Amino acid sequence: MTKKELCVFSLMAVLSGFMIGIGGTASLLAISLFGNAGKLIGAVLFSLGIYAIVTYGMKLFTGMVADIPKMGVKGLWQLPLCFLGNILGVAIVALLVWQSPLAGVVIPTGKTIVAGKLAMENWAIKSFCSAILCGWLITLSVWASKYAPKKNLSASIEVLFPVVVFAFCGFDHSVANMLYFYFYGEFSWHVLGYISASIAGNIVGGVLLPLVILLKERAKVERAAMNEQAAQKQ
Repeated sequence: MTKKELCVFSLMAVLSGFMIGIGGTASLLAISLFGNAGKLIGAVLFSLGIYAIVTYGMKLFTGMVADIPKMGVKGLWQLPLCFLGNILGVAIVALLVWQSPLAGVVIPTGKTIVAGKLAMENWAIKSFCSAILCGWLITLSVWASKYAPKKNLSASIEVLFPVVVFAFCGFDHSVANMLYFYFYGEFSWHVLGYISASIAGNIVGGVLLPLVILLKERAKVERAAMNEQAAQKQ
């Protein structure tokens, strides 16, 4: 990767976090205004962020996780760089919201969500398991543009629907969660542990489908080789 490519990669990671922050803010606003009904409205609004990321090829940590099986050890450095860019983009949105008219509405809601997460018993396990489900759905979403057209399906629906599901269920997205933690305004080992558990869960959930597809592709190659050898013997 050249210096210019590295710069573009970093900027795309920041913009990706920026879009997640905007989607998260819209989701918090919907919850603040409409209560329980706002969860569904907020989930739909949040999907804007992922839709923009997939459409414009921005770099999202939870989306890049799906490339781990083919990335190789030498390419893993991209993941922490992407995550740092993402949380910087989210931080920019958080700072802008703090100074906007929305602050008094969405920030208390974000604080309440974080307080609830941190107060759970066995919060680390729950965060990890929740993040696995999120990682799985995000992979379905970001890979939709690749596989949906092959099945004559709408890529837009395939991209949006998994995001709406994970956002409505409240599954832990390590990047989106950062918006809530920024609004929470307190940092501790407890917070760091929760973030770490959600990162680990997103990775586990995100690589499941790619690993199975990789095994499927290798099985096809092996079967083709076996068929070719059998044909040559005949």
